[in-house]
Amino acid sequence: MAALTKNHGVRFIDAGEDARTVQAPDFSTIALVAPADEANPSIFPLETNVHLYGDEADKIATLGDAGELSMAIDDILSEGINASILVRRVAKATSRNEQLGAIIGDPSDRTGLWGLLDARAQTSVRPGIIVPPGFCNESPIGATIATMTNRGADYTHADVTFTAAGAVVVPKGHCVITGGKVDVVIDDAGFGIPNTCTMTITGDGAGAAGTVEVGAVANPVALAASAVAKRVLGISVIDGPNLDRVAAAQWAERLKRDNGRYLYAIDPALRRFAVLDGADDTILTRPASTTVAALFAKRDRERGGPYWSPENQTSSAIVGTARPVSYYDGEIDHEANFLINAGVNTFIEGKELFGSETLSNDSNWRFINKVRTENAIRASLPGALRKWRGELFTAHNALMVVKTVEYFLDELVSLGVVLGYTRYFDRALNPNANMRQGILRIELPHENTPIISDMVFGMRPYAPAFDILASDIQRALGGYEAIAA
Repeated sequence: MAALTKNHGVRFIDAGEDARTVQAPDFSTIALVAPADEANPSIFPLETNVHLYGDEADKIATLGDAGELSMAIDDILSEGINASILVRRVAKATSRNEQLGAIIGDPSDRTGLWGLLDARAQTSVRPGIIVPPGFCNESPIGATIATMTNRGADYTHADVTFTAAGAVVVPKGHCVITGGKVDVVIDDAGFGIPNTCTMTITGDGAGAAGTVEVGAVANPVALAASAVAKRVLGISVIDGPNLDRVAAAQWAERLKRDNGRYLYAIDPALRRFAVLDGADDTILTRPASTTVAALFAKRDRERGGPYWSPENQTSSAIVGTARPVSYYDGEIDHEANFLINAGVNTFIEGKELFGSETLSNDSNWRFINKVRTENAIRASLPGALRKWRGELFTAHNALMVVKTVEYFLDELVSLGVVLGYTRYFDRALNPNANMRQGILRIELPHENTPIISDMVFGMRPYAPAFDILASDIQRALGGYEAIAA
């Protein structure tokens, strides 16, 4: 073996590599982002990811009673699970709009929801179910339409500035110039505009002016939660407006988009009996998102993974919903079905979770279990395939990469959470130039298993049943002879 380093004696080398076993990470940790202004800052510092389990009562007690975090944890633990929980405490704000801004945070500073991007690095725990409890139900007011009252003349360049007194985020936009005349495009609707919004156009021409209409826009907390969930391969449970079914449908429609597949919307709010320190115990109206998050985690633990829908579970803690939601078995004209068709999940009969819908605008990702299964696949494979990074680009090593993927997907098929898959090496997608740079592309078409959503039975008359009846009659009258007419 002249190609190896010369040796006089005995030695051992690793002669070959086998496919690796894929280990799916945990997706059941519930990440809460909310204020708790009485919390002990040494245990729960602001803008810091803190991991705890539900049985750490001493630590939970230091959150205090003010704010949302301690009540949210009570909602979760009341479902009878010892949950894994990530707590991210944000500052208490003086106004609702400012509080929404604190929950959202800043993506470059990694504050608010965006701070969950660092959670795994800081705590070794993956935020699988993200909940900003009770902060997604509004449709804040933002700029919707910019109307030119005068397009002006002789412009070669122009800028637009929006003014909205008291807004949390002031709208932003840009000018489009055609033939010296100006049009305005709104790039950022802003949010939290309490009154009116105006715009001012400056440039090298003259006369351009317009008005700005304001109205309801998509909830920015939910949008941020969906973006963060996509990055960490989790999902976010968000609360609807808790008003009526039409308001819930309109709220959901504003949120439907590509990242909507990572959002599980729930409406209305829930009623739960609460034991309060220093006050009369009472039945509270609580955000439904925390209870639903607990049901997600509960099903994950019962079945061993994130591949199943949480629906059809009954809550152990709620005493009802904040408003009645009509439901009738075998019928379609009821509020529960209306909400499902709008992408909003709900509770029926005051206790049972109903729906597996996401807010995706792509019907392939309509069901939340398909999204979580895909998240599990994409989160699990890279770690197992890391072994071959840096290995020689040989047919054997390429085969081991494929075999590793096969073993994992075969197991998912056996569990019933993936219907089927195939894999192949497309030569056209692996040109020599790419392979020379160490790039291997394997196609992996697969189909995650949907839920049973609509059971349809075709009901029609069945005439052969009378043959059965006639036979039964003949047997019953067996001793009687037919009398000729």
